Amino acid sequence: MVVYTIIITIRVSSNNVNISIGSIQIINNNKNPLNSTFAKPVNTITHLTVLSVTNATLRVLQSKKRQYDQEVENLERQQKQTIERLEQEHTNRLRDEAKRIKAEQDKELSKYQNMLKNRKKEVSHMSPLSQDGFWTFSKEQEFLQKQQQDLDSALKKIIQQHKHELATIERDCLNHKQQLLRAREAAMWELEERHLQEKHQLFKQQLKDQYFMQRHQLLKRHEKEMEQMQRYNQRLIEEMKNKQTQERARLPKIQRSEAKTRMAMFKKSLRITVAAITPEQEREKIKQFAAQEEKRQKNERLHQHQKHENQMRDLQLQCDANIRELQQLQNEKCHLLIEHETQKLKELDEEHSLELKEWREKLRPRKKALEEEFARKLQEQEVFFKMSGESECLNPSTQSRISKFYPIPSVHSTGF
Repeated sequence: MVVYTIIITIRVSSNNVNISIGSIQIINNNKNPLNSTFAKPVNTITHLTVLSVTNATLRVLQSKKRQYDQEVENLERQQKQTIERLEQEHTNRLRDEAKRIKAEQDKELSKYQNMLKNRKKEVSHMSPLSQDGFWTFSKEQEFLQKQQQDLDSALKKIIQQHKHELATIERDCLNHKQQLLRAREAAMWELEERHLQEKHQLFKQQLKDQYFMQRHQLLKRHEKEMEQMQRYNQRLIEEMKNKQTQERARLPKIQRSEAKTRMAMFKKSLRITVAAITPEQEREKIKQFAAQEEKRQKNERLHQHQKHENQMRDLQLQCDANIRELQQLQNEKCHLLIEHETQKLKELDEEHSLELKEWREKLRPRKKALEEEFARKLQEQEVFFKMSGESECLNPSTQSRISKFYPIPSVHSTGF
């Protein structure tokens, strides 16, 4: 019996896919040279089949991984381009909006300054000693601060809208990316399960091939045993025929020798027992004795013929019994081999079911870890955008990064 032990390991991670054949052990417990001769092709074919299935699985896994990695890479590249485009559009919009608001505020400031000048002149004519300059300065500073606050508020609103838009896009991109990664892992898991199924079918077919070769070898051996038994029976029959032929050939000689001896003894006893006997009576007595002797020899030949027939019949019955016994023994061997094959196939199916069950049990924590990783990424993204939004609102009185480039002119720059 030839037993093959093949250990195939599959490692699937987010970066690579590894499939390795740990060991291939071949144990030949059959010492029959004929069986070893028949087992060699099965060994070679099975080894090549295992390598072929493993290489095919590896190619499929690598192809799937490259496909999903390419999709993720394209998604990230598109996301980067989208973010860069939005940032550029946001910068342009922020600059244009700041210019527009600043232009309007400059017009309002000019009108307000003219109003303050006119009021200052009126107050100067009415009361030359009035200290209305400080009041004018205070009003102008309040107006400038209000304009600064309006500018900051408008720009912050645009920035918040932009951040909200970026957060939505980033969230959608992350969800899409996670869907791709989830689909990739699902495809890898499906390939792993299919590999287990293919490996089971391969081992099952290998086991069937082994038992097919064993049945073939067993039938060949049975044919040789039957031929040997038939030759043995034929040799017994030939020996019996030769022996009987020799006995039939010796019987006439023995009978002639015995007939001469018995005739001589009969004549001698006839002369001794019967004193006065005529030649005619003697011839008659001898003739009668010869007839009896012929009858006795014929009976001996018939007895020998019957004996030979009985011997041949008994020998033929013994040969037939030997054939039947050998056939029964061979049938029992075939039946035991079939039972053993059925038992091995059942054990192989049970091992596959157990292996598949263990793989599915180990798959649950892998799925859970993947979903936890996705949830953690989403949480980190939410926290990042939340903290980024809060950082802009920590000090509302602080000028924004855009409004700093458009400061409200002070009183000293107004000409007062």
